[in-house]
Amino acid sequence: MKKVTLILAAAFVMLFANNAQAQLGVNIGYAPQTTTVTTGNSSSSSDMNGFFAGVNYNHVLSGNIGLSFGGQVRYNTKTTTASILSATETTKKTQLLVDVPVLLNFAIPMGSEARIALFVGPVFSYALSGNTNVAENVLNTSTDFNWYGEKSNNSQFDLMGAAGAALEFKTFRLFGGYRMGFLDLDKSDNVKSTTSGIFVGLGYLL
Repeated sequence: MKKVTLILAAAFVMLFANNAQAQLGVNIGYAPQTTTVTTGNSSSSSDMNGFFAGVNYNHVLSGNIGLSFGGQVRYNTKTTTASILSATETTKKTQLLVDVPVLLNFAIPMGSEARIALFVGPVFSYALSGNTNVAENVLNTSTDFNWYGEKSNNSQFDLMGAAGAALEFKTFRLFGGYRMGFLDLDKSDNVKSTTSGIFVGLGYLL
C-alpha cells in the first residue's frame, strides 16, 4: 500500500506540474490528533500535538472548481510526567506520518485579489514511525516501545475524510478544517481505534 500511494503521488505531481492550469502551493500548519479507542461498551481518548509541512497542486477543472493534490509530512508528539516523592517518570510519544490529500474545491471570488474556497475529499495517510519512550530518574532508565513492531496490532495505513475552508489573498492562503479517520487502526478483534482532529495552516502560492 505504501509503494502504491507513493507511485500515485509521483504520477499526479508530474501531471499537475506540466499543466498550465495547475498552481503550486507550499503549506505549514498545526494539526492536533485525537485517538479514540473503543473496547466493548467503553471508550477512551488521548490527544497529541501535531505539526505539518507540505506542497500541493491545485488543478482547475472548470471555472471556479478545482482539484487539489499534494503531499505533506506530519509529526505528532506528546510528553507527560508523573511524580511520586523524588521519583519522576516521563513518557514521550512521537509519530511521523506522510499524508496525501485529494481535495475537491470550489472558489468564491471576493474582488480581484481575494477569494474564499470550500474543500472536501479523502486523505490517504501512512505512518512511517511511532514510538513511546518511558524514562525514570531513580534507576536512570529509558525504554522504547515501537508502535509498529513485529508483534504490534497497530495498522500504519489510514483513510481519512477532510473538509474545510480557505481564505486566499494574493499569494497567501489561510485555511482550516476537520479530518476524521474511517479505518480501524487496531487489528485486534475486540478493540477499535480511530483518529480525528482539526487543522489550521498557512500557505504560499507560487
